[in-house]
Amino acid sequence: MAKWIVVSGLDGSGKTTLVDNLEMWMEENNKRVMRSRLPYDEYLVKNLLNVSNDPYTDRMLFALDNRIFAEHFKKWQDSQDYDIILTQRGFLDSFVHGAVQGYSYSWVADLNQIQTLPKCDVIIHMVAEAVTAYGRIKDDPDADKFEYLTYIRRQEAETRRAYRELQEGNADLEHFDNAVNIYVDTTQMTTEEVFEFIKKRLIELEVL
Repeated sequence: MAKWIVVSGLDGSGKTTLVDNLEMWMEENNKRVMRSRLPYDEYLVKNLLNVSNDPYTDRMLFALDNRIFAEHFKKWQDSQDYDIILTQRGFLDSFVHGAVQGYSYSWVADLNQIQTLPKCDVIIHMVAEAVTAYGRIKDDPDADKFEYLTYIRRQEAETRRAYRELQEGNADLEHFDNAVNIYVDTTQMTTEEVFEFIKKRLIELEVL
């Protein structure tokens, strides 16, 4: 069965570049990789999420997107065509962004019916200082409505809290209990240093 590796975390922390590098490395090592991302459904993101001005609507749309993704995920996993399913973001990101928008972990878990969704094998938690992260993405022409400094400051704090709460065994995050967690603060790191650090950790933990 394919292992699911999630690259989660703060906007501007380097998720896209890390996923690019991991995909290339894995394929060079003869791993069959299915790469995807969340939010998953392009119509939902472009035509619904980006025009919503209501946090509750945002949470409902993300919950719907998670369930749409889960249906495709199950097909990829059941097909036995892949060794690795590698995604940029995962279900934990809904808890982080939900917390930024004022919703508790338990509320997010209930809305998503998290216990019915697939479980990941590895979560790579990426974070950086907010000003540094924002500086990396502020000129991105494809930036979404959440990518502004005030939001990213709150997202940084909630990203760090989610990792801490996982380590402390928060019952509202029990869906992720069995995942291997790797944490990296990329503030002072180059993209190559980040990749080498994560690659080393994956090998040490015998994930691959």
